[in-house]
Amino acid sequence: MSAEELADTLRRVDKDILDGKDVADDDRSINITDLYARYKWGGNGPTPLPDDAKKRLRIEERTTDPRWMRHFDGNGREVGVYRTVIGYYWLLKFDPSLTQHWLVHVGTAADVNDRYGK
Repeated sequence: MSAEELADTLRRVDKDILDGKDVADDDRSINITDLYARYKWGGNGPTPLPDDAKKRLRIEERTTDPRWMRHFDGNGREVGVYRTVIGYYWLLKFDPSLTQHWLVHVGTAADVNDRYGK
């Protein structure tokens, strides 16, 4: 999968959820480790998406939102949260046992706040 294909997948999943369609669990949780290697987005540790990745994926970083910023500060497994143009949020997770990065759909800003807020 390329970065552009991932961007299309993120948009499709968000649109399907917005339209009330069922979305497979595999589409809600996407392993992006290969993209980190291919595009040199970071190392083998928990690495936030760099600017190039955010641009390619057409997402906006929302990790520093004061409602939930404290949760992500120094968190080695839940690295950050990103918003798509449709407005849903994706959590960037890192699995240290497998050294893999994942994007996991986490819903709306209210959902993120309920789960990770102060």
